[in-house]
Amino acid sequence: MDSEVIVDESGLEWIDITDLLVSGARELEPGELLKPTSLTLFDAMSAVQVMDPRLDMGMLSAEDEAAIAQWDINRELTLADTLWILNQLFCCEMTMHASSSLLQTILTCNYVTEPHNLIGKKDTGNPQRDLVLFPMVIAVGACCTRVWKEYRKENLYPEEDVHFGQGLGLHEYSLPQITGLLETAKERLTAVIGGDSEDSTEKRAAELILEQVEIRGHWLNVLEVLSAEYLIDDPSALERGSQELSVLKKLHAAHTTRLSKNKEDEIATVVPGVFDKKCMRKYSSFGPMRPRELMALAESHALFSSITDDLAMVKTMLAIESVEQLIHFFQMFARKESVPYVRSLVMSVFASEGRVQLMQPIVMFVRRAISEVAGPWDAIAAGQKGGGEKVDVFCTEAASLLLWFFKTLCQNPSRQRRLGLKYLQGWDSLQAEGEQLDIALYLLANPQAKDAGDPQENPFYFSSWAYHMKLLLMETSLLAGIRLNIYLDHEFPLIFCYLGHILGAHLEHLERMLALARKRNELSGSASRAQRECVGQLERWKVAVAAQKDMATAIWLLAHVLTRLGGFRAPWHGCKTQLAQEVCRAQETTEAQVARFALRFRAFAQLNSPTPLGFAEWQATCDQLDMHTLDDLFAHSSKLFAQAKELLERNKNMEFLRPLYFVVLSNAVSLAMVSKTPVAMRVSGKVALEYQRQLLGIADDAAARSKEKRKKRARQQAKAWLEDAGRALAELKVSWSRAEDKQPDWPIFSFLK
Repeated sequence: MDSEVIVDESGLEWIDITDLLVSGARELEPGELLKPTSLTLFDAMSAVQVMDPRLDMGMLSAEDEAAIAQWDINRELTLADTLWILNQLFCCEMTMHASSSLLQTILTCNYVTEPHNLIGKKDTGNPQRDLVLFPMVIAVGACCTRVWKEYRKENLYPEEDVHFGQGLGLHEYSLPQITGLLETAKERLTAVIGGDSEDSTEKRAAELILEQVEIRGHWLNVLEVLSAEYLIDDPSALERGSQELSVLKKLHAAHTTRLSKNKEDEIATVVPGVFDKKCMRKYSSFGPMRPRELMALAESHALFSSITDDLAMVKTMLAIESVEQLIHFFQMFARKESVPYVRSLVMSVFASEGRVQLMQPIVMFVRRAISEVAGPWDAIAAGQKGGGEKVDVFCTEAASLLLWFFKTLCQNPSRQRRLGLKYLQGWDSLQAEGEQLDIALYLLANPQAKDAGDPQENPFYFSSWAYHMKLLLMETSLLAGIRLNIYLDHEFPLIFCYLGHILGAHLEHLERMLALARKRNELSGSASRAQRECVGQLERWKVAVAAQKDMATAIWLLAHVLTRLGGFRAPWHGCKTQLAQEVCRAQETTEAQVARFALRFRAFAQLNSPTPLGFAEWQATCDQLDMHTLDDLFAHSSKLFAQAKELLERNKNMEFLRPLYFVVLSNAVSLAMVSKTPVAMRVSGKVALEYQRQLLGIADDAAARSKEKRKKRARQQAKAWLEDAGRALAELKVSWSRAEDKQPDWPIFSFLK
């Protein structure tokens, strides 16, 4: 319709649409704009402004309306129908475990939201629905309720890991009630299997459903028993939960084997209208509103198998006695990327109600962590003489950071890295407080001491432990970037050089602590068991850090060679136009390189220790490397991998080193395949860099001012070398990957001749 254009006093033009809105509103019934209960008037008007996607969350297509019209709760179900519904409901449950909302999964099933009052009644006219389906639906809801209860402890971050929304719930039944309903279902299914009147399809469906009922009962018991609250009240329940889990895994393995061999899930009959993918229009919730594609049945069974395997680690974690082994366990757990429920459960069982591993007070746990690395606690406490209160204050402050160290490793990979970098400042402050405490305690024990700050005299028990933990967190945070694919290939030399710098500081620190521990044992005459264990743990840490330092240096040299050859290129090196060449020049300026360096390591630069690696030191190190030929650097990289391999082989009994050994062995084998280095690698890194700069048009001013004939000859040489390098890279087929199932934090290079 044509509307009159109105010009106001300021000269702005407006179109009056009042008549249009009035005519449109006449077609609506009173309150029709507010039909979705999840959208208030305020929400609706706000959504118009910010284009909230909830506006169309309840919009139904013709296909949706047709499916909804087919829903009939009184439909008489066959067992083949019931099997299909239960399979789909299982897929909903597993999709929920994969970080989806109840609104997108479980609550899409109309049988979940509309329970019937004939559940479990044997005189029903719809036995498959009331005696088989509804008991299983209620059991599924009970399982989801227990998972939701774990999520509500807020160990995880809802916006990243779980999406449940608000005001959502499932019908509550007690565990004995659910067990009784499942027994009723078993009786019904057993009667069908043993009867003569049912056809073969129904009997096969009954057998499959009976297996699901058995699995569901054990799964519900596992979720009930393996919870922090249950285990705190009854620690002996851990063994019962482990037995239930073992039985569950066997039953599920047999069920999936039967499905894969005989494809018996194909007998299931699709029942239209049972699942309403846009059920979110019925609920007042701020959860994710978009429908989500469900996982396939085979994929769901694979995820369930993975969940049950990961749940077994709860018992493993509780059985660990030393903090050192706990650190290695959680580092391994961090690389597994388990589902949110398992990660939250491990956090809850590890630390709940002021206790660690269900039994030990948190402050006592901190003391144990310090004494394992710094020395026996009685030796530390012997010199306090009134400083005990200060020690208690330090341990209390350290408790929060130590617990977050472990909890951080239970977060999703991205959150692990962010939290690790966030808590570095806290560990840095704790180290400074530890130094003041160590000096105060040393002066109490040695009033005549002239220099209490001398690290050769003062053992610095507390600050040494805090520094050790801080370095571990720095290494973990830096390596997490490999797993997350944060670093580009051309950044590898920089990243692994910095990692080598941190590992070098860590190795130096461990050597000092180890020397003091050995000296203390020598002075005491006969070392106690705790003293020997302290030395042993420091030696194990030293082996791990020394091996990783060799690995980091080897990868740094290898990546430096590949960067100089042009295999690892920065994005702006693909100069094809004049504009791209100008961008390349801007990116290669010293200012741009310094800015990128500062941004990448800004979290480390703010720490008091270790001394941060500056851009000038990094550049000087690169200049030193460029004085050597590329094949020499390649050979030295191979030698370092061999050195790390030999060190790890001597300590094969240390289980936590085996993933590192796999990475070292894989890289050593790959480098050994390159029996003869290409001609292009016989030049120095400096020459290779100059060739690249010539071809990119970003050579230095001296080269630019040279005679035209000389410039042309230099460019021809650079082009010839680049062709050789290109052929060499094509022959070697250089690539890198991660061992996702073993050690995804380190790259594995491959060279295929």
